[in-house]
Amino acid sequence: MDHVEGDEIDREVTGTSAEQSRKPLSRRQFLTRAGAVGLGIPLARASGMFDLASARTGARAGRALRGEAGSSGAASLKGIVVGLATDIDTLDPISFRSDAAYEAVIQAYQEPVDNRVVTVKGVLEGVPGSLVATVASKFSISPDATVYKFTVRDGAKFANGEPVTAKALYYSYLRALEGPGYASLVMTLLTVKHASQLVVTGPKTFEIHLSQPNPMGPKLIPLSVLVVYTPTYSKSHATKSDPWATKWYTGHMMGTGPYVQTSTWESGNQYLLAPNPHAWDRGQVRNSGVLLKYLPDSDDRALLVKNGSIDIAFGLPASKLHSLRNASSVRLINTPTRNWNFLGMNTTMKPFDDVRVRQAVAYALPYDELIKDALYGFASPLRGILSTGTPTLDTSLWPYKTNVSKAKHLLAEAGFPKGFSSTLTVSVSRPNDVTSATYIQAALAKVGIDVSISQASTANFRTKEDTGELPMFIDYWYSWVDDPFYQMFWLLSSKNAGAGGTNLAKFKDPAVDSLISKGFYESTAAERDRLSREVQSLYAEQVPYVPLYSENFTLAVGKDVRGVNVWPDDYVRFRLLSK
Repeated sequence: MDHVEGDEIDREVTGTSAEQSRKPLSRRQFLTRAGAVGLGIPLARASGMFDLASARTGARAGRALRGEAGSSGAASLKGIVVGLATDIDTLDPISFRSDAAYEAVIQAYQEPVDNRVVTVKGVLEGVPGSLVATVASKFSISPDATVYKFTVRDGAKFANGEPVTAKALYYSYLRALEGPGYASLVMTLLTVKHASQLVVTGPKTFEIHLSQPNPMGPKLIPLSVLVVYTPTYSKSHATKSDPWATKWYTGHMMGTGPYVQTSTWESGNQYLLAPNPHAWDRGQVRNSGVLLKYLPDSDDRALLVKNGSIDIAFGLPASKLHSLRNASSVRLINTPTRNWNFLGMNTTMKPFDDVRVRQAVAYALPYDELIKDALYGFASPLRGILSTGTPTLDTSLWPYKTNVSKAKHLLAEAGFPKGFSSTLTVSVSRPNDVTSATYIQAALAKVGIDVSISQASTANFRTKEDTGELPMFIDYWYSWVDDPFYQMFWLLSSKNAGAGGTNLAKFKDPAVDSLISKGFYESTAAERDRLSREVQSLYAEQVPYVPLYSENFTLAVGKDVRGVNVWPDDYVRFRLLSK
């Protein structure tokens, strides 16, 4: 098997279907975006039952949602109504998609193994890298950490009743490896480059052979892009020009997960998920179904969850969450996550090409005020390039606190004793960023930096951000893989500094590149820690981004909703919800 060096981690996988077109990795794809279209219709009050007439649901799904006889669960189970902030675009698990689409897809598919769940302050949380068997009843890693072995669970079936076999696992990872979506990149990071590394060893046994030991492997394997598909069903919808049935998967789901797609699937309006009668773990589903309503107006979502018309409101800005703090009918979920919200500066643009200017900005920002006033406390502090809780994080290496006099001194050293003028751009689809921009504007004015705020549409913001047209901007990053070098690679590596890359600051430092390359697949904990600290120190000195805060995982839920949970990917598993 070929050896993958650390400096090759962004290589494109070239599979056997070389004629297929592959979309290059882009920032706008990699980051989750808000939906932009669609109008919701009035939603019937959800007192544990759905208004199935208005939902136009089939009789079978109707029985399931009501909890009547004939459903896959007990008669007492009730349905859950969710208010979405974004609309569903594509349902293909290997494609970049909207928040709402990610939520829907993870309900219908499963990976062979998943993260173990623990309860933290009343919220169920998935533990990164701590795995439990799901579709696979047995899972092991060889002593040299290069062979991942799976045994398919007896009785595991797809939603159409087709049994899951080792060949299904082979097809699923092959689709991830050679298909047109971004799962091929995940497979590359896993160090799987060729189909020969995917091995069926028996009717129900399957192996993945890595090119080298990979400390990130146990955290990459349960990612929701590496789900199990049915090969026969997929191939029946494939064509010569579309060998991976991408067109079909855009609008359809066929997995082993706890839910199935129903006939109520109305773009820009509502989407009904019913319990999967063939799910191997259907007894773990604690509700009779979930109705997803696209409600783009945050005022509507806040009002509807307050009066009980919906059970959960996604994507509420901090101001709306604050308005619900004293509502007796609502419970606020507010849990720290690995969100990394930042102020970015284009290091190729004057005056931000001067490190002293970037350092001055870092000393000028009102960190405590942003969390307390702009985010109403629904955020946590950040101290460096890594998210809070990420292994090897050393907050002592981050020197920046609000210090106006030091900021002015640095600006004077850089040749700007009277400051300068610049533009700070934010996306209108992210209201917390819009609010934060006003606080940042006021703080920078105190050191002589005159900032004008530009609010751009989501599409325009992403385009200008990708191509490096913005001198300053506010955005966020979320690493699904809880690993320091994973986050450092995407945000700091010069390989990702080009147009469409994830290094939005266009930052380039050969020393940083070398350290990231060495640390990516380093298996010795002490050496990884040392390399990580070196990167953190260099980053603090160069400060191409200024971390502002970490937006918490926040939801507004009805007071009778139970089983709220958050996984390492920051999405909710609906099967655990009940009323």
